[in-house]
Amino acid sequence: MSGCCLAECVGWAALAVFAAKSLYNVSHFIYTTFLGRLLGHGIDLASCGPWAVVTGATDGIGKSFAKQLAAAGLNVVLVSRNSAKLQKVADEIKSEHSSIQVKTIAVDFTESQKIYNTLRDELNKLQIGILINNVGMLIGFGQRFGNIEDDKSIHDIINCNILSMARMCHIILPQMTKRKKGVIVNVGSLSSAMPTPYLTIYGATKAFVEKFSRDLAAEVQSLGITVQTVHPGYVATNMASHMKPSYISPHPDTFAAATLRTLGLEQRTAGYWTHKIQLYFTDLANFFIPRHLLESGVIKHFDELKKAAQNKKSR
Repeated sequence: MSGCCLAECVGWAALAVFAAKSLYNVSHFIYTTFLGRLLGHGIDLASCGPWAVVTGATDGIGKSFAKQLAAAGLNVVLVSRNSAKLQKVADEIKSEHSSIQVKTIAVDFTESQKIYNTLRDELNKLQIGILINNVGMLIGFGQRFGNIEDDKSIHDIINCNILSMARMCHIILPQMTKRKKGVIVNVGSLSSAMPTPYLTIYGATKAFVEKFSRDLAAEVQSLGITVQTVHPGYVATNMASHMKPSYISPHPDTFAAATLRTLGLEQRTAGYWTHKIQLYFTDLANFFIPRHLLESGVIKHFDELKKAAQNKKSR
């Protein structure tokens, strides 16, 4: 009888813990997604400093971040590799916000040390309040890593997705530390939170973003600096050109606005509400489902995508 009573007590205790955790998760989701900003909580973007820097700013999420920051009253530095596209985005922002200053820096983040000397020289002249490390590239989608034929692309994605983030933080952190104020947003991917066979190098670079950002956040929190990691799911950008804007794959403007509303409320987020739900259940699956089953599911998904693409071509 005592054994049954003990088992019953343990069962009820486990159920109570699960219920409390579930209630917290739902409440936290509602607060960070909808209520926090309405209550005046979070970070006032304009108070961070007069300038914001956005990498990968000519398309997609980066361009949307730049437009949102300009709308909040910040001057913007646009960083990307295409001078013509940079100027086009700069002109768009100036036409919408005539009082905002826009500076462009054309560099290719797949290159080596020289670009960071240029960036340091240019950015140290400005008082940077917000850094958005958004630049990124994707290679080997749906391919086995060993079948990637272009060796240079492996170096390029590491330089672009990993080195650029670390170096940009290293350039701008000293001035933020001196002022004891600043925000750094590092854009990762939902792929970093799950097994990604057939997307191995991309998922691995985004996993670095997760680890680096968490540790840096702990390191600089006492200095008044906020570091946030953002893990988007599908967003209707050029990188996911097959996706149309929807609840599952929002328009970049919608995603950027939702993400900025979470600043100061979440250190690790997926930004947009449906992506937050995806991230939550991904973390849950990682806890409850054996890794080999998750990997098998991802491989099956990619095999189905390949077959669908081949069938489409043969029609």
